[in-house]
Amino acid sequence: MRLRFLALLCAAAGAIVAPAADVPAANRQTLTFQQGVNGYTGTIDTEIWAVAPNTSLEGNINVSSDADNDGGESQVLMRFDSIMGTQPGLLPPNATVHSATLIVSAFDEGTTVHLHRMLVPWKKTATWTTLVGGVTADGLEASKKKDSFTFGKIAASTSAITFEVTDTVQTWVNGEENHGWVFINTGGNGWDFYTSEFEDVKQRPKLVVEISVPKK
Repeated sequence: MRLRFLALLCAAAGAIVAPAADVPAANRQTLTFQQGVNGYTGTIDTEIWAVAPNTSLEGNINVSSDADNDGGESQVLMRFDSIMGTQPGLLPPNATVHSATLIVSAFDEGTTVHLHRMLVPWKKTATWTTLVGGVTADGLEASKKKDSFTFGKIAASTSAITFEVTDTVQTWVNGEENHGWVFINTGGNGWDFYTSEFEDVKQRPKLVVEISVPKK
């Protein structure tokens, strides 16, 4: 606003004002993290289930996020490890995240699911019991603020379900610990999707991040 006022003032006085030079735009690049693609093997995902509170479901090819899964709630935990660093293909600590999208492949329809950033560490062998009765989005176990959510009912034919997660990935780049996300179903009709263990690589969870890095 000050520069514009100065330009108008100078123009009124008959001076010739050169336009301000644009700041050179940093080159943007898109990084994709998906289990088994380009050597990436850092996806951790599992389901925790109130009906089997002490059973680890890690390693299953699909998971369910359901508020009432055969009489008990089930939640899904997901994390992409080893995505930060200074090597090519990783998110450098000085990056600006322009967009970040988490994509999962659903195969069974269900109702709205909320995605919350996890605030506490968890292991791939986590159970309903080890997470003390499941995960609560209370600002202690998981963020109160939703990263993203599905809109209404998910059709099985939709398959690719996208979640916008830009703010969370930028938070990790800025130095916060990466504990991944929890999927919490808000209705009685949950939905199922494939994990990083699924045989079809294209349908495994995928994190796509567009970044730019300041030029030296």
